[in-house]
Amino acid sequence: EELPGGIEYLRKVVIDDSLGLCADFEAMMASNVGNYKCEWKEVVYDEGLQKKFQQYVNTSETQQTEQIEYIDMRKQRHPNTYDLPDIEGPMLYNKDAAPDSWPWVSAGQVADFPHNGGVAVKHGKEEVAVFHLPGQAEEDGRWLCVQNLCPHKQVRAISRGLVGVKPEGLITLADPVYKSIYDLRTGGGISHANLNLSTFQVKVDEQGQVLVKLPPADQMADSFARQSREAADKKDFKPPPRGSHPDIQVPRAPKNGVNLEW
Repeated sequence: EELPGGIEYLRKVVIDDSLGLCADFEAMMASNVGNYKCEWKEVVYDEGLQKKFQQYVNTSETQQTEQIEYIDMRKQRHPNTYDLPDIEGPMLYNKDAAPDSWPWVSAGQVADFPHNGGVAVKHGKEEVAVFHLPGQAEEDGRWLCVQNLCPHKQVRAISRGLVGVKPEGLITLADPVYKSIYDLRTGGGISHANLNLSTFQVKVDEQGQVLVKLPPADQMADSFARQSREAADKKDFKPPPRGSHPDIQVPRAPKNGVNLEW
């Protein structure tokens, strides 16, 4: 009612295009349609983009690392969520004490690594996190490698951590889930002094191949598994009895004398 010209003016603007806006709107819509592209479709047909979605930078293999179990509750399927115990104490491996007998393992090409971030590298059943920080003035700070398993709650997410540099040059890494902070160069815990990351040597050869000096795969897997078991035994930790993840073996109590097949 307060619009000058009232309903008749509105009819001319909307229906008769008295302001000449329709051509502009049609051009804008045509531009949007013409420039539209499906990003997921591009990934499907581009092997280079597909690599960015791989679990590991050095292989297309995958493995279950999400540590999620499922239980049936009230006739519905739910995640059986719980936290694993912290792994406290000194790091298992220190890059400064790596024996000469350890092999140099290929972690991919330099072009496969994002700047100022990390990616996971698979080594047998274990995995490490390699970070590329090209802006670092010192050469020993441009390529850094630590274990991918965060000692805090044992989440395999260190490669997705947040990297920061303090004014004095300290390179820090924050676990993306619980925000525990570590010294990325030494693996030492900053927010929790008792939580430490194993560190490993990294180098780049003349062909641009990134190499990590790692212990034999079976030895490394056994060492981390033993460390995890010791942390559980120390705190008398046992997973909730109703979990059903195939990778986590939990004794099931028989029902009416018949073993449950979960």
